[in-house]
Amino acid sequence: MKLIKIFIIGAALLFCYCGALFAMELQEGFSGIKWGTEVTNLENLKKVGSKNKVDYYIKPGVIHTFDYVKIPLVTFGFYAGRFFAAYAHIETPEVFAQMKQYVQSRYGIPIIKFTSESGNPTEYRWKKDKLKLKLKVHKYTGKMKLGIYYTPISRLVNESQQERYNETAFKFLPKDKPITPAYVPLLEF
Repeated sequence: MKLIKIFIIGAALLFCYCGALFAMELQEGFSGIKWGTEVTNLENLKKVGSKNKVDYYIKPGVIHTFDYVKIPLVTFGFYAGRFFAAYAHIETPEVFAQMKQYVQSRYGIPIIKFTSESGNPTEYRWKKDKLKLKLKVHKYTGKMKLGIYYTPISRLVNESQQERYNETAFKFLPKDKPITPAYVPLLEF
């Protein structure tokens, strides 16, 4: 009986240690790339696209693992040449559920966002220290992914995208001081 108690306590401690190790590992970087690393310092990356000053790369031929689950496609995001995001593309609902459970066991209860007409959650969010994790299901296509963001740089991305939006958005009211309109009579008798 004493041996069983020691085994259970040892297993619990190992589980907690592995969870802390995973969380600590993500705080440092993802898949061997440290957050903020310059893309020019990395080898074996293939550029797959760009959008709004963010460049996206993959590591061809590399299969990533996440909680012993093989993830064949991970996209790395670089803003101003610095690594700030990783997107793990998920292929099945079973893997999605497993990843949700795994991240939830390490980061706690997520904030849940509902945007689909079916009433199902479309996004789970976690935030810890300098990381933000989002587990998403696209409401129209059903594509699933886990996004891991390094917030010191992702904040800069959000700010630049907001500035770009403000520059191109249609404005109903002027931002300057209000100008008193001149009164023009509509009808004169």
